[in-house]
Amino acid sequence: LKAGVDLNWTSKRRTYTMDWDIYCGDESKVSMVNSFFFIGALIGLLTATTVYDTIGRKRTTLLTAAVSFASTLAMVFVRNATQLIVIRVIQGCSGFVMLTGLYVWSLEYTPYRLRNSVSVVTGCFWICGKLTINALGYFTMEWQYIPVQVAIFILILTIPLMFVPESPRFNLIMGNEAEAKKTLARLAKILGKSFSFDKVTILFEERQQSFLKQLKDFWKYKEMLKETAALALGWFLLATLSYGLNFGWGKLGGSLYVSVLISSVAGFFGKGMFYISTEVMGRKRSELAMFIGAGIFFFLGMPDVELSDKWNISRISCLVAALFIGAAWCGILLITGELAPTSHRGMIMSICSGSGRVGSFVGPFTSLLYSVLDRKTVLL
Repeated sequence: LKAGVDLNWTSKRRTYTMDWDIYCGDESKVSMVNSFFFIGALIGLLTATTVYDTIGRKRTTLLTAAVSFASTLAMVFVRNATQLIVIRVIQGCSGFVMLTGLYVWSLEYTPYRLRNSVSVVTGCFWICGKLTINALGYFTMEWQYIPVQVAIFILILTIPLMFVPESPRFNLIMGNEAEAKKTLARLAKILGKSFSFDKVTILFEERQQSFLKQLKDFWKYKEMLKETAALALGWFLLATLSYGLNFGWGKLGGSLYVSVLISSVAGFFGKGMFYISTEVMGRKRSELAMFIGAGIFFFLGMPDVELSDKWNISRISCLVAALFIGAAWCGILLITGELAPTSHRGMIMSICSGSGRVGSFVGPFTSLLYSVLDRKTVLL
């Protein structure tokens, strides 16, 4: 079938699937574009294990932000699906490294008593970003304008980061005591405190950071190895549940845009649920409760049992599961960042986030689990 000959488009929106005739047998190319984004993310995160803890959180974040800006802007000039796949790999590689580095950077600035609140705010900004992309997609008729708008957002949000100093914790690990004191003095001034660090002696252990040395430390410190493995498994399971819910989100509203809006609202409530549950039960118990809740409602959402013309078990379960998953993401980010020592925080965050990207591949296929079991299993 050929557009303009065998069929005519009725939509006022122009998408790359229309421009490049990706339809009627070529739909797999769209899935490939999305899949290669996460392949790029996995490659980037595995590569980032060598740079976060060597060149620093700030340099890594700013460098990958620049690549993310350039690759997003380059989408305007692509002319086929192959070129778009290459761009999406670069975007995934730079984007997830940038976001992970930014989280590590901000966590090391945040006092312990404020970390629950900051995690909630961080999660809410993530949802705001998703809503912004959703709005751009809804109000922009020509798809080539969307990358330009997103690139402008990346540039605007990156500029303030250039004026934020490197983490004092990282500076101490690298032996830059003078720079760490200078940053702490600036923070004290911002808070209205007049304090001099000239006569303050900071006790720290200087390390010669290297990728090989960090790997050896996992063998030397078995507890760190066990914690990292457990957290990586948690990231994988949570990403599997999160992306597996996609099969239910499509039924939440009359269009994809409404579905994203509804799931985002549920995500906001989930962040609030995280804050309350963590304050009451503590981080570990709260996170376990969120995992259990997400798992229960995820599997309850598989059977497509109708309750009325507009509602079924799947829709309700997906909404409730979105609350638990939104809360669980806040918790696992915070727990991973806090358990990891400063010298290995970038590496451990990269390993765990990379494990989550594997879960993002597996998740969408879990929607097939119920239908496969339903065909092969006779329930007595």
